[in-house]
Amino acid sequence: MNNGNGNNQPQVYKRIIQDIHEWPIAKISKNREAVIEAVVEETMQTILQKNKTEDDVHNELAKAIYYEKIRIDGRRWKIDPKDDKAFWDYVKNRLVELESHADNKIDEEKELLRKIITRYVTEIVGNFNVRTYNFAERFVPFAFNRLLNASHSRAFRKIFGNKKHLLRSINLVGEIEQVRKFAKDSIIIAVPTHSSNIDSITAGWGISAIGLPAFFYGAGLNLFSVRFLAFFMHRLGAYKVDRRKKNAIYLEALKVYSTQVIQQGGHSLFFPGGTRSRSNHLESNLKLGLLGTALEAQRRLILNSNGENFKKIFVVPVTMNYGFILEAPELIDEYLRNVGKERYFVPADKYSSSYKLIKFMIRFFTADADFNIAFGKCMDIFGNTVDENGISLNANGNEIDIRDYFKSKGELTNDTQRDSVYTKMLSESIVAAFKINNVAMCEHVVAFTAFKLFQKKNPELDIYGVLRIPEEFREIDKEEFKHAATQVRDKLLKLRSNGKIRIDELLEAENIDDVIEYGVKKLGVYHAKRPLVFTKQKNIKCQNMKVLLFYHNRIENYGLEKYV
Repeated sequence: MNNGNGNNQPQVYKRIIQDIHEWPIAKISKNREAVIEAVVEETMQTILQKNKTEDDVHNELAKAIYYEKIRIDGRRWKIDPKDDKAFWDYVKNRLVELESHADNKIDEEKELLRKIITRYVTEIVGNFNVRTYNFAERFVPFAFNRLLNASHSRAFRKIFGNKKHLLRSINLVGEIEQVRKFAKDSIIIAVPTHSSNIDSITAGWGISAIGLPAFFYGAGLNLFSVRFLAFFMHRLGAYKVDRRKKNAIYLEALKVYSTQVIQQGGHSLFFPGGTRSRSNHLESNLKLGLLGTALEAQRRLILNSNGENFKKIFVVPVTMNYGFILEAPELIDEYLRNVGKERYFVPADKYSSSYKLIKFMIRFFTADADFNIAFGKCMDIFGNTVDENGISLNANGNEIDIRDYFKSKGELTNDTQRDSVYTKMLSESIVAAFKINNVAMCEHVVAFTAFKLFQKKNPELDIYGVLRIPEEFREIDKEEFKHAATQVRDKLLKLRSNGKIRIDELLEAENIDDVIEYGVKKLGVYHAKRPLVFTKQKNIKCQNMKVLLFYHNRIENYGLEKYV
């Protein structure tokens, strides 16, 4: 990480596959129509296997119509097809006709089902354009400068000037060489934490910076309403995910697409938390749907190879670690109102245009804030650790043959209930890895210390009471703060030594005053009201308790409160 002394020289990693045309994503995307056809066909077969009679198919279609009517009657997005209502009116009327002369045959129902699936899959399936990728990697920095008249900004040029300059601002840490090694001959599933709107950008950049090919990744359909984003996402491997669509047909199409691209060797990225963490806690309840597609892809790879020399899938937990998150005030408000689970999407008026989104990105990247991308140890699709050669190991360090997981009575089988248990096992391993790979930063230490001291001084108050402490009582004596911060920092160093957490190298400064000075100065650097400031007497004063709670949460659940 750039520690301000200019001594650190960032490493620039060579691509593991030099020719972009040879990247898995480029090969798979070469014939988009064939991909669409294959996904439509498999989705059809899966839906019909679950709905064998005419009544079953009618019921499935009726449910889809019902959910789609709810979606269409809600708020419309710019990206929604203009014929949305007309199409679903047609589907509804056609189903009424078919129900009026039921004949125990499903040929006509299958035709209607195919139209729905084809419409969904055509929307979902992403693309990858080599020329656009080259343009994005080489010329987007120039475009940013020209578009926003930012050529006068030294900080902006530092961030967007080139890859090596950007590496001085983003710290890439963790098991990078292991990930690079396995990505050459295996399939990588990256599963990052999710804190900010820029996570997709920074995760994608981090993947590129360590020399990996581009990854397939799911992007919220609403983001395609922003022309600037849509231009690149349409061409750089993003597939569309519309979380308003909740019917079984759509969800099956989405899962089939993900399974097929992974099975064909496509590296993929999922945000397993499903949405940004409103509280800034590390994710603990993961969405299992897309993780399950990776498991199914592994089963198929083993089955299709007759159990010999199959391509292995490795899961890589990735933590995105920030000392400043621009959306923190809005996110913590949602968390405290207990509506975070329902409000996934950014309100339309905040980042609904290219200008607003780019402005948001520039405010972040020029804010002189620190952030780290930490790549965890690879694990297999069941959450087992692996050795340097990718061999799966059990808790005792003994080799495991993962083919056995898919066998029943010695034969490879398809068992949905069994595989759901395996997906849950994987999710638990990812959650544990997030905690180990979390990077504690100076900003987190000062936020945690301050908030815990306020709680300690007001033991009669619950968390909501602490948040309402009047501003005149939100000051901490500098010596008291220094003692508590020292205790927290020292405990973090011990946890790091025991492999329980990662720490930013700035936390290792000999003088704790330097840690405090840096942390307070950088914490929430761009917020209208900074969480913490120094008084003239060098005491610590809080200007925004809710935002302080947000940053404090990042290193909660490590038992640190005992040391404050």
